[in-house]
Amino acid sequence: MPSFPLVLHTLTAAVRDKMIIALFLAVVLSCSLSVFLGGVAVIEQDYFSIVFTAAGLRFSVVLGLVLFVVFYIRRSFDNKDVEFLLSRPISRVQFVASYVVAFIVLAVVMTLTQAGGLYAMAPHLFGAGHVLWVMSVLAENVIMVSVALFFAMYLSSAATAALGCLAFYALARLIGQVLGVIDAGISLPGADFISALMNGISLVIPRLDLMAQSSWLVYGVTDPMDFGIVIAQGVIFSVFVFLAASIDLVRRQF
Repeated sequence: MPSFPLVLHTLTAAVRDKMIIALFLAVVLSCSLSVFLGGVAVIEQDYFSIVFTAAGLRFSVVLGLVLFVVFYIRRSFDNKDVEFLLSRPISRVQFVASYVVAFIVLAVVMTLTQAGGLYAMAPHLFGAGHVLWVMSVLAENVIMVSVALFFAMYLSSAATAALGCLAFYALARLIGQVLGVIDAGISLPGADFISALMNGISLVIPRLDLMAQSSWLVYGVTDPMDFGIVIAQGVIFSVFVFLAASIDLVRRQF
């Protein structure tokens, strides 16, 4: 069970650092810019604005959440807050679980904000495809805050951890295209080794390229199984990262 005072302490830090306000402003800016760019479209202005808004909201919120988690965790280590908290009657696994719950709450809050921004762009177009997009963005945000927590605990540099998270996100977003190139056949030196390596990586990395698809916003849901895939990816990978972070902290010597 997580420690709810620690969860509340982490959420208070997010409010104190103005992180939530900054992300709210990023959402408003993305929506405003989309309205401006949608006005120059010749046809289907609403769809153009929605797709552009979705892309801006997706990247800006993930970036903000990752940076906050990484720098908050590293600051806690550097200020000896972690050692102090672990000296209290709280286990290390409970400590990690408390952080995970707090960051998931932040991910949910920001996902609801993204959903509100998307709905405000074109309320008359909101449907099942938009609901699936919001669910997939929630799963993606939860996965990335969990990954950011692991990188921040494992790496001693906040900058290195942040870059590692962004590299992980880029790979997870591009893994589908990479596998498509491999299936099409590549004629490069060491192609067999590269193909085997990327196929192995694809087994342990989340397929974020399958989430938050722009086609859902335009054409709706074509396969109901997409809901199950989104939920399964979010739950399985978040649990996996939580276990990895817990094992790392349990084995760490302070």
